[in-house]
Amino acid sequence: MRRIGSRELRRMMKKMGIEGMESLDVEEVIFIYRDGRKTRIVNPNVSKIAMGETTIYQVVGNEEEYEEESKIEFSEEDIAIVMEQANVDRELAIKALELTQGDIAAAIIALKEGGLSD
Repeated sequence: MRRIGSRELRRMMKKMGIEGMESLDVEEVIFIYRDGRKTRIVNPNVSKIAMGETTIYQVVGNEEEYEEESKIEFSEEDIAIVMEQANVDRELAIKALELTQGDIAAAIIALKEGGLSD
């Protein structure tokens, strides 16, 4: 099999309309599928290739299923209730709500029983 030199390879790529290949410094790549699944590529090697008016990205790496943690939003009223009932500051009230997944009563009980500390 004949080896192709880098000069010859560049000429061939230019003939095909490939203008160059650039290596990108990427930490992770996430694919989001139409059905909602997500796949994450960790520590990828990503190359960007310009080919005419099209840009091609080549991604090589280890894939893993990606589960994004959903952050629960709490209303100001919920936070105020926990703050008042447990006699704590806003930060601790939010922490308690996060740990109890938004359950106001459980957050108040945890705070009153000393289940949470700064």
